[in-house]
Amino acid sequence: MLTIFGATGGGLLSNPLIVFLSVLVITYVFVKFCSWAKSFELSSKVKLAIYILTGLGLVGFNVMYYQGNAAIQATGDWGAATTALLVTFAWVFVFAFALMSEKKAE
Repeated sequence: MLTIFGATGGGLLSNPLIVFLSVLVITYVFVKFCSWAKSFELSSKVKLAIYILTGLGLVGFNVMYYQGNAAIQATGDWGAATTALLVTFAWVFVFAFALMSEKKAE
């Protein structure tokens, strides 16, 4: 938003151009990460364990999201929601690494 006579808007992230460019940069980083992960090999047991943990994580992450939303509505505290988001993003990279890595010959 534009600042008019000292009134401030929502900040830098309310600018659609900044949001669009951020999405492009994040997508580029994720694609580079996935192409880097292709050069690794994981055993099928490790990959299976990560897939199982991802399935269990779906339930756990949804519980974290629910608790985060409840905390925002009750107290206005964004800490739990931010934690849920960051943990989920971290797990996305773990899952992508397992998905993109080659299967080790046994």
